[in-house]
Amino acid sequence: MARFRGWMLLLVLWGVMLPTAAQGVRAVVVSEFANIRLIPALGAEVLGSVPAGFVFDTINGRSADGEWLRVVYFGQEGWVNITPIRILDGDVGALPVADPRSIPYGGFEAPRAGVSSQQGPIAARALNNLRVRNGPSRAYPTIASIFTNQGMTLTGRTESNAWLQVNYEGTLGWVSSRFVEILDGDINTLPIDGIVASGPAIIGTGIDEFAQVLRLLLDRINLAQPSLDTIRAYWADAALTGRAACRPYPAQPSDVQISTPTLAANFAVLEPLRVDFNDSMANLRLAIRLFIEVCNQPGTGNPVGQATVEGALNVVNTVQAQFDSLRSRISALLPPENDGTRCQLEFNRRRELLPIINKGQIYLDALSPRNYATGFCFDGAQDEQILIQTLPLPRSNVELFVAVSPLDAPTNFVAIQRIGANQRLVIGPVTLPRTTRYVVIIADLGERPTPPDGQFAFLVSTITQLTPPSFLQFKTDTGAFALTPNAFDPFYDPPIPGIVSQPTPFAAQATPTPTPGTVVVCPSTSFSCAQLFSCAEAQACLAAGNFALDPNNNSIPCEPSETGGIQLASACFAPLGP
Repeated sequence: MARFRGWMLLLVLWGVMLPTAAQGVRAVVVSEFANIRLIPALGAEVLGSVPAGFVFDTINGRSADGEWLRVVYFGQEGWVNITPIRILDGDVGALPVADPRSIPYGGFEAPRAGVSSQQGPIAARALNNLRVRNGPSRAYPTIASIFTNQGMTLTGRTESNAWLQVNYEGTLGWVSSRFVEILDGDINTLPIDGIVASGPAIIGTGIDEFAQVLRLLLDRINLAQPSLDTIRAYWADAALTGRAACRPYPAQPSDVQISTPTLAANFAVLEPLRVDFNDSMANLRLAIRLFIEVCNQPGTGNPVGQATVEGALNVVNTVQAQFDSLRSRISALLPPENDGTRCQLEFNRRRELLPIINKGQIYLDALSPRNYATGFCFDGAQDEQILIQTLPLPRSNVELFVAVSPLDAPTNFVAIQRIGANQRLVIGPVTLPRTTRYVVIIADLGERPTPPDGQFAFLVSTITQLTPPSFLQFKTDTGAFALTPNAFDPFYDPPIPGIVSQPTPFAAQATPTPTPGTVVVCPSTSFSCAQLFSCAEAQACLAAGNFALDPNNNSIPCEPSETGGIQLASACFAPLGP
């Protein structure tokens, strides 16, 4: 055990020193110039260029194939190809392997991004919506998002202070300092390269990774488009003059590799895209290399035959058609971006954008054999009382289940209820526990042989003593939804033959209709039927989550068959006369 602990301690200490372990590697540019790129790939975004004789004094990583070196360029991370440079000092082989597209800053052994409970000494807030990345560069994938004005603590920085390491709700990552307001303290006291996370960011096979791969493919196509446009112009000029006007060659894009877990989980979709993407890049490289070959012919003038020009232009046109097809296919697969009218629900490592609705407004939605559930968000205040209702269109077969919870804690249900087909579901009054954004999930959990298929209306409304609740009603003669102040009014009006037009729990009550303006609340969700004074209280407690009042799950609390004939249940739910 002692040897094991010593090995672990050595690993931790090595991880702490990892970003500086390879200091001493220096290189000089020996070609006319060298491009510094965002990621280690030909065709990637160029951050800048340096002339011959420029010395890279800070080289702290290499690509897995050894063809690229990670450098610091005017305070930001970039990548330079080894072809135009020569190593002056140090051992390139001793540099840690890094790739911002797949490896967190610091490596998997000592990641500077991921999961951490360690808070920083400096408080800050976001001046704008922020992407939290796996490392201090736009090349690293996004692992979390911080919304405007939300707080975080700072745990580290880059040497130039261009990027800050933050801990946001347990996620350690990097954000651009341009969009951060320091609330207290001096960021220059933070450690350079930050602290080590307790574990790397979760990388799996969910929708986030799938979407990231799609965006990477799309970005790489857009990065390669200028090379395609340039070589098209070169070959078009050769077609007119019969000679190749040899100028600086455009960048040759590289192929893409997709991580095995993500590719395996989405093979049917991603593999055709990967194959077509790499084929298009190979064709683009072919068009560029043909031009280079012409320019390297002995002699002067660089004459080029018509057949060569036509063949090269055919390849260029093929690449453009491949790019257009890939863009269309990828865009159709990408999830929509949030435009401010939707909220982002995250659960079980998956993400969904839901519409944000206004309280007091009737909305129409639908369930179908391909869509068993839907959802939406609303903003609520602490201690605010709300009423949530659904009402299917006549003869719809949907059997609705409704759950309400805070958006940031979707499994902490505030209220939950279900009802059969062609019935109005009412949940409330529900007292909201805190001021935040809430999510309402509506699903069909019916155990029937046919899938759900039909539209329904839903409404979230605030209720007070001054604004009593109104209830959904469908006007069958006009085909429109309306609101009625009386819960006992038929919800299909005029009634439809063969469909019960009044909710059973309310229709069976022997107690009088509640006085307008009176709101019945649940005195305690721990009360039994014997402790409640009315069926309205029983309904309110059931809606608030006391499912012990309804053991047979038929939405009727405190029935005589369930309580041994307690007077409350007998009085409230005695059968109506003929």
